[in-house]
Amino acid sequence: MLAILLINMEWTKESRTPKGAVQREKYYQPVIIEEEVPLSGDGIFLKRCNYYQERGHVSYRQGILAAREKQYWDETRNEPFTGYDEYGEKRALKHNRSIQRDRGTFYDMAGIEKVPIPCIHIDEETDSVYRVKWYDCEMGMPRRRGGNEDLYRSGAKLAGRPNVLNETAFILQKGESGVLKYNYRLSYYNGQWYECYYVYMVNADTLTRDVFMRTYDYEYDQLADLF
Repeated sequence: MLAILLINMEWTKESRTPKGAVQREKYYQPVIIEEEVPLSGDGIFLKRCNYYQERGHVSYRQGILAAREKQYWDETRNEPFTGYDEYGEKRALKHNRSIQRDRGTFYDMAGIEKVPIPCIHIDEETDSVYRVKWYDCEMGMPRRRGGNEDLYRSGAKLAGRPNVLNETAFILQKGESGVLKYNYRLSYYNGQWYECYYVYMVNADTLTRDVFMRTYDYEYDQLADLF
């Protein structure tokens, strides 16, 4: 069984300080699966931890927020309470379901492709042996250029795309584990922000709550100097 822990951190230009970096570093570490999450299921288990670092804005607490907490706060902070609100109730229900799903859910191979995990493609080569590929999905800067393993592979996602970095990060046999680390700088009309991903993968015989708390066999690094 493949177990995946996806940790995503987003921060703004104002948080690009040594103190901010130290604060973010605490959240990149593996975590235990919560007690309320069922561990029985088939396919690939995915747990997501999405964080947002806010600094100096009066509307938020300073420090690290769970991304869904920030989103919900953004949506509701200026709304007056008017008693029963059917729309608000549905939104709260959807918000809670999203939180529960992020704590841990099983997907089949087709489902995990739809989530998706940015820049990562997973192939099950044989029974419970997984090839994990990293590719530049052109979501921000810098662009990673290089060899494309699937350049001439008919039907592959990146077939026919030269000079796009697309390579095998590692192959996980049963009992093995690996971690991928990568980051991007993004911009839009209203400013610039940064994202960093730590993706922990364990090819485990059985899923346990401490499955991610271990020493990892492989480490694939695409951490660029962001400015």
